[in-house]
Amino acid sequence: MTKHRSIARHAFLLLIALSLSGCLSDSNGFQDETGAEDPLSDAGGVSLSITAPVSSSEMGTSDDNIGLSGIAKSDLGIYQVSWSNDHGDKGVASGTNSWKTGSIGLELGDNVITVTAENTAGNKSSRTIKVKRESRQKGSVTLSWSPPESRADGSPLTNLAGYKIDYGLMSGVYDYEIDVSNAGVMTYVVENLSPGEWFFAVSAYDAEGLESDLSNEATRAVN
Repeated sequence: MTKHRSIARHAFLLLIALSLSGCLSDSNGFQDETGAEDPLSDAGGVSLSITAPVSSSEMGTSDDNIGLSGIAKSDLGIYQVSWSNDHGDKGVASGTNSWKTGSIGLELGDNVITVTAENTAGNKSSRTIKVKRESRQKGSVTLSWSPPESRADGSPLTNLAGYKIDYGLMSGVYDYEIDVSNAGVMTYVVENLSPGEWFFAVSAYDAEGLESDLSNEATRAVN
């Protein structure tokens, strides 16, 4: 919808009544962020691929550990498959041609895990996967505002229809929008917010779809 933003003479206020209501939900499971296939690499007659939980080079999860598995091949035979991460942990996978690492602990944020296959002649091949561990905690912010009472020309606003809440993780850049299609609502709880600094603004619209300017911006840190 084209935003005409012509309802109110002055931007109505997004008040002050911002509050954090704590943890609401968990975000579980693996997510393949790139969807790209991780091709076999070849070094000195050794080929190696990571096939699970994803075959791409990046993924995200809220779990505190991960197990990798894949395939290693060499005409000379695979001696062992090992792994290490950028936090100083390392280990040896079980199996050779078909291997599994077992549980690898993840820290919040980026975890870079390198898997290396070595054949019986000492030749090696490595693959790397970056796993971003996200917090399971999701927060919420309660917004309150005052509705506009007049249009830009000063005439009464008699057909107010609802509000739109714009919000995002950068000031003035709102990647998300919620349509509150009830003019009588003046408080709304925005849920499932990941940790970070969130920025909010509200606009009003009438029954014909004409929309006001955005309110002042409010910000709230979600921990």
